[in-house]
Amino acid sequence: MKKKESNLRLWWIRTKKITITAMFIFLIPGSVIAQSMMTRVHDPNKLVLDDQVQLLNEESEKLLGKRLRADSIELTSVVDFKQRCTYYYTELSSQGEDVLLSLTDCNQLLLGSKNLGSRVLTSSEQEVSMLLAFAILDIVSDPGKHMTAVEILSSEKDVQSAEDVNREGTINDEHKTRYFFAPSAFNLKKGVLYYNTVYFLLHDIQYGVEDWFSIGMGTTVIGLPFYVTPKISIPVGEKSAFAIGDMLLFGTYGTNAIGNLAYTSFSTGGPSGNVSFGVGHLATNESDIAKKTSSLVLNFSAMTKVSPYIYLLTENYLFNMNLNRYAYRESYDPETGYYDYLHEEYPQKNSLWYGIAGFRITSKKKDFVSWQVGLTYVLTMPGEIPGKYASWNTYSPTDPRMIAFPTISYSRKFSKRY
Repeated sequence: MKKKESNLRLWWIRTKKITITAMFIFLIPGSVIAQSMMTRVHDPNKLVLDDQVQLLNEESEKLLGKRLRADSIELTSVVDFKQRCTYYYTELSSQGEDVLLSLTDCNQLLLGSKNLGSRVLTSSEQEVSMLLAFAILDIVSDPGKHMTAVEILSSEKDVQSAEDVNREGTINDEHKTRYFFAPSAFNLKKGVLYYNTVYFLLHDIQYGVEDWFSIGMGTTVIGLPFYVTPKISIPVGEKSAFAIGDMLLFGTYGTNAIGNLAYTSFSTGGPSGNVSFGVGHLATNESDIAKKTSSLVLNFSAMTKVSPYIYLLTENYLFNMNLNRYAYRESYDPETGYYDYLHEEYPQKNSLWYGIAGFRITSKKKDFVSWQVGLTYVLTMPGEIPGKYASWNTYSPTDPRMIAFPTISYSRKFSKRY
């Protein structure tokens, strides 16, 4: 009996050992495979490049893409932010007279950087593509290898910050080139298309021809009026810029209204908050809407981030316009017994304060999207009435002098470059 119990206990011990061994054989490799698959899924296999020094041209970019493709990395100009961790983010910037290449991951943590020197600026397309490909692949193969002690320390300090960013889901405002409607002095990147609509009745598009030059156009659903908006932007340091622009506006369908606003502006601040000051000259012809006008236009616009997805913003204009005003008079002639009725039109100089204040809600998926909701206000301050009409009855399309109404707009930035 004791022998039988001893054999049974031995059999149970052996069974436990076999079971545990089998679990290690099947579960551990399975776990390793699963981890390997997860790593493979999330390993970056695409790369976007922000060429701030304009080193690449069409030919060198094509050659660079070919060299990276040989190492299973796709060079692309469009980022799908639903899969943002499948991308490497590369930046070419200037460091004195040299070109600096830096590589970051989807959490904006530095993987490495390399000084490419200044000769790369005058190299051939073949040499440029070869140098960039070698530098990128060298960093990708061994992240952190080419980082200085200061960069490594800074990167370690940024880990917690990056985790906070991921937890909050915060994103920089990719709409810093405009407020509700007013442009800032910052320019769209080359190849970026920006769309904006107000009430889905006014539609506006802007396109970055170069990093320093953009052009756009807009109209309403009925095609009246139509405008064109070129803009040249001149960077001043990393967070400021001057801009020179124009908005040529003209009527369609037989409307004879033509207006032009030439302006210059200065913007300062980062993507999370900035202010803009502008001054321009507004000129209009005599039309069904207004008399001939020549006026100075002042603009003040600002925005600031109040939460990861919400920004407060405002834009304001102050200018003069000669609007059509009407006067009429009735008089009775006792000798004839008739009433005399006179009705005349005259131009009146009006000072106008036009503004919008509200907030912007942003999101970042495949493209950058935002909704702007605010209150539009118009304050009209009529000038003096000519002495001839001082005793007449007068009225104007500008009455009442203060109006306010809600405004909603939608914007989408089709980002060709990250």
